[in-house]
Amino acid sequence: QGRYGDLNSAVLSYGPCQTPTLGFCVKRHVDIETFKPEPYWVLDLGVYKRGRIFKAQSNAGRSFNQPKIQKLLKTVFEASPPAVLKVTDVVSKQKKQGRPTPLNTVALLKACSRALGIGPHQTMQTAESLYLRGYLSYPRTESSAYPKSFDIRSTLEMQGTDSRWGNYVTGLLRTGECKAKGGVDMGDHPPITPCRAGPAHELSGDMARVYDLVTRHFIASVSKDAVWNKTAVTFEIDELGEKGIFQLRGKQMISPGFLAILLHKEYGDEENDLNEYSLEDEGEEIENLPEFKEGEIFSLSNAKQASQSKIGTVAAGPRATLGIKEKMTKPPTHLSESELINLMEKNGIGTDASIATHIENILKRNYCELAPGRKLIPSKLGLVLAQGYHLIDSSLVLPKVRADIEDECNKVAKGLADKDSVLKNSISIFSAKFKTFVDEIHKMDVLFSSSFSKLEDVGKPFTRCGFSRRYLQFITGPPPRLYNKFTETVYPLPVGGVIKEWSGRKCTVEGCNFELCLYSVGQPERTFPLCPNCYNNPRPEWGIISGEDKKAAKDLIDREDEAKERQIRSMGGKSFILECPHPDGHPLIEDLTVARDPEGDSVLCVDPHFGPKWRLVSTRNPTIYYLPKIIDKLTILERKDEESDTHMIKLEFKPGQSPLEDGSAKHTTTFSKDDMLQALVRIYHGNERTQSKGGGRGRGRGRGGGGRGRGGTGRERSYR
Repeated sequence: QGRYGDLNSAVLSYGPCQTPTLGFCVKRHVDIETFKPEPYWVLDLGVYKRGRIFKAQSNAGRSFNQPKIQKLLKTVFEASPPAVLKVTDVVSKQKKQGRPTPLNTVALLKACSRALGIGPHQTMQTAESLYLRGYLSYPRTESSAYPKSFDIRSTLEMQGTDSRWGNYVTGLLRTGECKAKGGVDMGDHPPITPCRAGPAHELSGDMARVYDLVTRHFIASVSKDAVWNKTAVTFEIDELGEKGIFQLRGKQMISPGFLAILLHKEYGDEENDLNEYSLEDEGEEIENLPEFKEGEIFSLSNAKQASQSKIGTVAAGPRATLGIKEKMTKPPTHLSESELINLMEKNGIGTDASIATHIENILKRNYCELAPGRKLIPSKLGLVLAQGYHLIDSSLVLPKVRADIEDECNKVAKGLADKDSVLKNSISIFSAKFKTFVDEIHKMDVLFSSSFSKLEDVGKPFTRCGFSRRYLQFITGPPPRLYNKFTETVYPLPVGGVIKEWSGRKCTVEGCNFELCLYSVGQPERTFPLCPNCYNNPRPEWGIISGEDKKAAKDLIDREDEAKERQIRSMGGKSFILECPHPDGHPLIEDLTVARDPEGDSVLCVDPHFGPKWRLVSTRNPTIYYLPKIIDKLTILERKDEESDTHMIKLEFKPGQSPLEDGSAKHTTTFSKDDMLQALVRIYHGNERTQSKGGGRGRGRGRGGGGRGRGGTGRERSYR
């Protein structure tokens, strides 16, 4: 630490819960930093009725292609006879808004952060003080259901004289319906409830606020559900078909139920906590929506400029306007404490007793800073630490390792696993990771020396753009990206591996021509070619997109929309790519493919480092095939094996070291069918080394240029 003058931390640490907690904050920060605002367009329908305008939501969604939306508008206003807007369906239903489940520790931490602005660590200290003074039950519990022995009525009765909620409680007791619903009784401690009355004059500060929230939540949990009358009105413009459907939603309260007692209704609505990219265009439910009738017709006029407000006052008379509204995409916000707690709970990071401590640690050690709105923003130190852990071993910062251990501990508790075996396995995992970290610590040192020293230049010339032929600046990040300062274009690169230049080689995809990089992942490293342009603009014919579970769209306009959405989600599944960055059908990968991977849905391709140490790497699995050292030259033939649809190869052996019976120095073969060659390879499965058996001489298939093939001799790629 003394080597870096601007390193502002007393402790640099790793923890299997603390570090993934930091990782969540860093990932969201990376999403924000890589986000590039983009314009998009939507159909804007305004329905005028009873002196008000109501904005209906279009089923056509948004598009990043303006002519696509303009074409829809043109279709409407060039129709003959003139197009009209028709009400095709009106559905009104009563719906209940469920009362909250009883309060456990995690729910308390989220509620106090969101509604009261009190951090998790301070919340636990306050709740424990209230417990010790007899006001609250034990605040560390996983249970969110009252046990059968819990006396709900007596607990309510002690609140009946309180000036803040006494009248409500008295009315609730009079009805005799005081039941909770939902939740789980974990058998440890009951949910957090008030244990005695706490008049306003007895408590002050945070203790008063936390007691107030807990008591109101308890009363709400045994109250009646709120009841709403919800209406959905569907409009259609026949000329647009499916894309001419619009919907307007309204609601009207029938019975407030538990909402009458809750002061902070927002903390009970957590459905969007983890929805980082919810659309700002989603239709709102409008209160006091006027009556619409099925079959009702509205004349349509062209709205040159759509109103910015949802509801405005206009001239009376039923009519509608249709126009186009241009908007800009917006990045997600930094994680709030409540959102972070949700992520930790969802991924098994920490327990109800430790979550607050992990969040407090990343704050007091200056890995994150607390911003207004209780948002957690990673510091430069936090970013460097997370990037370093990813560079050495991504599992150190990803939540899976800790979640797996928690799962094993739960199995021990249920009698499904042996404690000693789980303990031994966990120690073995972390011992191996510690050794790897010590061996690779110089990578972390390089990051610190770069990040905490004065650098005059942010980036350096790296590879050439295929369009402008200008050099792209390599920004190491996080996140890593290439930047064309002449066109102001950004090309995000995959995170999780090492990116290097590749001697000026160019992408073979027609119309691309970008200079290539090399992308290395895993231990031992597997290396693949990387085209910055193709990585950001995949095509459907190439296959499943790396880091995602789908192919690119076939329609060009839809594919452009998908590409923009992918950037909005800041790589969606691409935040960390620990495999080949391109689909297996990309020409760069296809040109290097010599076999199907027998262990999974992937292929084996020649490592682009080529000789003298020849090896094959799996595109999706951490498997490496080391070819024998007797091979001097390997040529990937244009000819393919018909059965496997992979390239055949021609081998040239070092003088006097041919394994062939006739001593031939050259050998043409298909790798997956050559028993002789496969007997000589060494196979690594991740960190586990497995050496194939055998090793003597043998007769390979396809010997001497025989082998089944297709396509003639054609162009060959030779490497030495």
